[in-house]
Amino acid sequence: MNPFQRVKLACAGALIGIFALVSGSVQVQADAVEDFYKGKRGAMIIGSSVGGGYNQYGRLIARHIQNHIPGKPDIVPKNQPGGSGRKALNYVANVAPADGLTLGIIGRNTHFDKLLYEDKSIDVDATKLTWLGSANSEVSLCVSWHSSPIKTLDDAKTKVMTIGASGPTATDTLMARLLNQVAGTKIRPILGYPGSTEAHLAMERGEMVGRCGFGWDSIVSRYYSWITDKKINLLVQLANKKHPDLPNVPFIMDFARNDTDRQMLRIFTTPNEMGRPFFARQGIPADRVKALQKAFLDALNDPKLLAEAKKQNLAIIPLSGEETAKLVKEVYSSSPEALQLARSIVTSKEKLEKRKENFYTVSATLKSVKKKGRELSFEDKGKPSKAVLTGGSRGTKVTVAGKKAKSTGLKEGMTCDITYEGNLSVAKSVACK
Repeated sequence: MNPFQRVKLACAGALIGIFALVSGSVQVQADAVEDFYKGKRGAMIIGSSVGGGYNQYGRLIARHIQNHIPGKPDIVPKNQPGGSGRKALNYVANVAPADGLTLGIIGRNTHFDKLLYEDKSIDVDATKLTWLGSANSEVSLCVSWHSSPIKTLDDAKTKVMTIGASGPTATDTLMARLLNQVAGTKIRPILGYPGSTEAHLAMERGEMVGRCGFGWDSIVSRYYSWITDKKINLLVQLANKKHPDLPNVPFIMDFARNDTDRQMLRIFTTPNEMGRPFFARQGIPADRVKALQKAFLDALNDPKLLAEAKKQNLAIIPLSGEETAKLVKEVYSSSPEALQLARSIVTSKEKLEKRKENFYTVSATLKSVKKKGRELSFEDKGKPSKAVLTGGSRGTKVTVAGKKAKSTGLKEGMTCDITYEGNLSVAKSVACK
């Protein structure tokens, strides 16, 4: 054997040794992660009440991610509402152990509250959290009802466009202010609509002209007939990127006059891109972080999860942990000038009108009961009328024969006292005999 051959054999042997060492190290790490999680019970902390999108996504991911984490721990969903998600954020980031057993999902905007509101009570650095990723990326829109005089965004620059909103810092309100500032529109939020259902019904019955902050995925999954029947006009996209389905709908970024404007707009639109963000606290061992991030993406590509999501009308557009972390850091590195503009929008002292409630009670026989009791048809003063029931702690109170009941217990032919605000409104209560 000549010297050159001996050198080749020696190098080959060294490479084999290195490969074996690296492979062994990776296997040891994988075994360590599996050994840690095996037989353990973890939690998925959901920063909202039972019912609603975040609760649905949180429980869906909890059911499936446990099958993709090495060791297959039980991940138990736990609702922890309060402070618009801040209670859950504080618990996951500051109270739960840094062991990778406590995961969380809260409102997409909550992680940026400390930056926008300069709230010192939020003792969390969002840039240092462990980001698992997001289950969905969303594009929001401003829309107007077909019978209103506002058909395009240009119309909203010359005519007042009223929209329903829950409060002065609600997404709809902030998006309206944002458009008024950069696009010169005249969108006027009217407060007093607790949720999207109330805002949509107000638009349908002509009480409001339109709505801002309406997710395209929600339109497609729940209100697509409004598109096919041309019930709504799509005025503008509110997102970091245009949606491929909407090439001809105006895009908010096109109204940016300079880089400061673009940064300011991204502060508000980035939460849409990380639409359903999942996270854990900082300080979790690196091998577990890697395993959790992989399990998250594997779960979102699991045919069983996708089938269940389809049944629930939940859009799945995975975003990795690395991509989510990058978005958060980009927002937190915004220039002082962009932050000042953004803060002027969220802290605006603008006086906003609040709608006046007009509830009354009608005694009627239910003509039809649809959507598992969530939609009731009956006659009110001899005219056809429809009431919608909502869930949650602030939702419609339902009783049958004097006892608390679920909407599924309502049947055609029942005689009920329905407290609502007239046709196409949410019922405050339904009491059936």
